[in-house]
Amino acid sequence: MYISAFILGGIICALFQVFMMFTKLDPPRILILGFALGALLTPFGMMDALGQWGGAGLVIMVMTAGNAVAGATVALLGGNPMPIIMIFGIFVALTIIGLGAGFLHWKVSKNS
Repeated sequence: MYISAFILGGIICALFQVFMMFTKLDPPRILILGFALGALLTPFGMMDALGQWGGAGLVIMVMTAGNAVAGATVALLGGNPMPIIMIFGIFVALTIIGLGAGFLHWKVSKNS
């Protein structure tokens, strides 16, 4: 189990690193690519298969966030809005925390 998680996580990280080196894309664009890739692989069952084989090697990747949003969207289309509401709530909370941290950093650096 640990070996497969290590192998899968390492392969995904290496692929994204090589892609970033050859395309010269900045890290936020690579993260968005990983997010979208996770969302695109979800309907084909590939994220579930990778998750069963690699376990935590996939769970820690940003691709899993795309999988979660895709699953929540499918649930919303099926008539259950709760998963997508929870994801938007998490996004809003993280945005507020980020803005608060940025404001605090600005205030501290302004006074220095």
